[in-house]
Amino acid sequence: MLQRMFDWFMERIKAFSDTILVFLLRSTSWFGRELTQEGRAEQDMWREQRLRNIRGLGLVSRRRQMRQQGK
Repeated sequence: MLQRMFDWFMERIKAFSDTILVFLLRSTSWFGRELTQEGRAEQDMWREQRLRNIRGLGLVSRRRQMRQQGK
């Protein structure tokens, strides 16, 4: 139980630091400003695909852990 809470807390810290880093990079660079409307739409599409892949990997990992705990 304590390990699970620690893991959850560490994941929240990593997510928060990633959010801050992305914000700083975007606010201090010109990245994306030269994109056309089509380019922006394509970037959004790829971002959504990456998020779906990450969520899917998380589900697979949790299922694997549950199976291992059940054995």
